[in-house]
Amino acid sequence: MTASDQRSGTGAAAQPGVFFTKQPILDKQRRIWGYELLGAELGEGGIYKVFSQRESSASVSSTAYLGLQDAMDRGKKVAVAFDAKSIIDGVPHVLPPGHGVLRALAGAGTNAGVLDALQSMRQEGYLVSMDMDPGTVDYEMCSQADILCQEFATAKVNGLGMRAAMTKTQLLVRGVQTIEQFEKAKDMGFHLYQGSFFKEPEPMPGRKLSSSHAARINLFRLMESEDPDFKALAAAISSDVSISFRLLSYLNSPYFGLMRKIQSIDQAITLLGWNKLKIWLRAVILADMAGQEEIPLELASLSLQRAKFFELLSTEYDWWGFNSSTLFLVGIFSLLDVILGMEMSELTEKLPLDPKLKAALRRDANSEYLPLFHLLSFLEDGEWAALEDQTQQLGLDMGMLKSFHVQARDWAEAFFSTLNKG
Repeated sequence: MTASDQRSGTGAAAQPGVFFTKQPILDKQRRIWGYELLGAELGEGGIYKVFSQRESSASVSSTAYLGLQDAMDRGKKVAVAFDAKSIIDGVPHVLPPGHGVLRALAGAGTNAGVLDALQSMRQEGYLVSMDMDPGTVDYEMCSQADILCQEFATAKVNGLGMRAAMTKTQLLVRGVQTIEQFEKAKDMGFHLYQGSFFKEPEPMPGRKLSSSHAARINLFRLMESEDPDFKALAAAISSDVSISFRLLSYLNSPYFGLMRKIQSIDQAITLLGWNKLKIWLRAVILADMAGQEEIPLELASLSLQRAKFFELLSTEYDWWGFNSSTLFLVGIFSLLDVILGMEMSELTEKLPLDPKLKAALRRDANSEYLPLFHLLSFLEDGEWAALEDQTQQLGLDMGMLKSFHVQARDWAEAFFSTLNKG
């Protein structure tokens, strides 16, 4: 892929005008069961619209770059919505059997041939997920479903729960936005949960920073000093066995392709320069703080994606004098309260940030950064109409926005893939 391809988000890894984002699907224990790909496309004049399912389906074959291969290697499912024509034409075969979940949109069963196509795909190893209107249950369609989906706003289990129990069908609820809604959906009898709730903080009363997390925060303080003491920094990083080992392993990976092996933090600072090394060090520290559990690691990856997106955006657009390095840091810390299970207001008191950035992380209503967080939220959750409105309000170019989203996502996923292999 050429540099211009990467800039525009086109080339072998992306379809021009097509925009994918992925959202985790969780089980009752808040483990990642799989992901759904959500899509939109650029319309005339650079306006986003929800694109036709046939066009969506035809573009799914180009989504290997989304980092989903690693997820499938861990046994996760990948769900994509298809309309009746796509199902009959066999387009869902672009998904791998055993991992692919074909989501049939509501009303697809009214088209002749859909039920036969669904039965055939189930025999090939695909799971079938169906959108259900709680007011009009199509029991013939249900007989071909492994998963029945409803929106939280209109969710009703009623007789579906008994049928699901008898047929071992799973019930999935979409649009879950808060922890309270997640708990309510569990009480209603749903098995799988999708929505932005996994990004919502759930502070544990009385929880304090562990000694290791406190040490990471102190390291951030040293790093973000306006006039850093490089000898003290190198000593502090070297004394942290976990951080120094992961950082050196990452820097010596094939991803960097360095001619000679870096054997010390001092050498890394000399060869790469502090400003460059600081980017990777921030990412390594965040990954280390996330630990080994799935959701914290997912949140850490999303934080890095946000950081890179903010950095790219501020490089192109000079809003209110925003600094790209500063915005990168805001993205890095944006989900730290969720990762650590603590109040953001408490964490910001410990972070090396100025008052404006602390207000941004707390999502204070008067924060000048708040529109950027809204923009990211709409991007991550596939809320395309809201994204269109917010983009117009901020005076952004939609094509460039798509390019930044692709670059940031690929950068974050490449980092974690390389780090894990190291």
